[in-house]
Amino acid sequence: MAKKILGLMVLLLCLTGLSGCVFSSVEEMYALPKSSEAYVNLQAKINTEKGNAEYIAPRSGENRQTIQLVDVDGDGTQEAVAFFRDAQAEAPLKIVIFRQDDQGEYQPWARIEGVGAEIESIDYLELCEPAGCEILVSWQVNASVRDLVGYAVKDGQPVEILRSGCDDYLAADLDQDGQEELILAQSGGDTQAGWEIEYYDGMEGRMERLSATPLSLGATEINTWTAGVLADEIPALFVTSTFGEEDLITDIFCLGNAGLKNIALRGGSHQSKDIFHYYAGVHPADMNGDGITEVPVAQSIPAYGTSTAKEFWWLHWMAYQSDGTSTQVLTTYHSGDGWYLEIPDDWTGAFSMCRQENSATGVRNVLFARGVELAEEEEDEGEDEENLANAQPQVFLTISTLMGADRGELAQLGNRFTLASDSTTIFAGEFFDGWDCGLDEDTLRQRFHQNAGTWSYSH
Repeated sequence: MAKKILGLMVLLLCLTGLSGCVFSSVEEMYALPKSSEAYVNLQAKINTEKGNAEYIAPRSGENRQTIQLVDVDGDGTQEAVAFFRDAQAEAPLKIVIFRQDDQGEYQPWARIEGVGAEIESIDYLELCEPAGCEILVSWQVNASVRDLVGYAVKDGQPVEILRSGCDDYLAADLDQDGQEELILAQSGGDTQAGWEIEYYDGMEGRMERLSATPLSLGATEINTWTAGVLADEIPALFVTSTFGEEDLITDIFCLGNAGLKNIALRGGSHQSKDIFHYYAGVHPADMNGDGITEVPVAQSIPAYGTSTAKEFWWLHWMAYQSDGTSTQVLTTYHSGDGWYLEIPDDWTGAFSMCRQENSATGVRNVLFARGVELAEEEEDEGEDEENLANAQPQVFLTISTLMGADRGELAQLGNRFTLASDSTTIFAGEFFDGWDCGLDEDTLRQRFHQNAGTWSYSH
């Protein structure tokens, strides 16, 4: 919540021209509105505080500006947070918070110092106190070591509320008390030791580690993680990790009577049952707009003919309850080039697919077929003619991505009809007589969705 409020406030200030909220250089600082005496005063105070140091900015995260505006003390007025590095100092990294006095002039209010090479990230979170926010800093000590330290600023003095090494962290309100908790990811260093997810909550002004539970055994690197909601309206954390050479695996964490628990683990296996191929390019999301976060599980669909893809994946999206039970809510195919299709529930039986593309003309076709292509040895096993015909792929639908200069003309070839279009691409569909799939032009359009995927072609 604090991040969202901060982002909206910064955006509003930037758009209205009332604030110098983002500075990447001293020159930009002096481009602030000359009519604002407060900001002229802030410039002078920052320069004085800087001395022989250099301006720096956090390397990652949502807050990467050299100077940031945020209401640290909860009084309704924003403080200015500036970042410096003095390579000659014993603690070379310094964060200085400037606060307005009764005359509206900025004065140095609090200083936070750190040892390391960079400030990896900074977040402003509501963790322990009901008013204002705490400051969470990831100090990059060296290429492989980061110290995560949380500070509460009281009467101008930073008070340490958390210190831990960690590989990554996320803030979420899993216990639904209106304040965020911290979830830390700790790497065991190898696949045998595994990763551990730690849960911290505010206790008497400090962040205390209350429980921990492992990621799936075999997970090698966290790919994405996000806070979401389970089907029984319980907040949860969805963590997708690299698993093996070509797969991703999703673990789901929520709070139980004994603390944090991983509800996606299969009994006795120490691994989640939710595994999908990385090619799909998707992660847990609210796919059907019901406010619940669904998790993808992959079903392999074979390729047939001369296909530029050797295998395809349909994703079954599962909605979880906090007891670990799950229900499938929909199935999709994600093309990887800007669209996905909701697969009807009554598409049952054997399917295969083929992808054909011409990068020179900017055409890619994805063909859906009923049946699968038999290997030669299977064809020789004395299958009767009727069964053999039913088994061979029968194309019933093609979806084309058209990006070339003549895409308008190509979209009208044969029985093609437009599903969607933008300034660079036309997506077209075409039905064939191989199988009655139960869709028409209108219902196919309803199930067709554009997304953020892209396909580059030579032209």
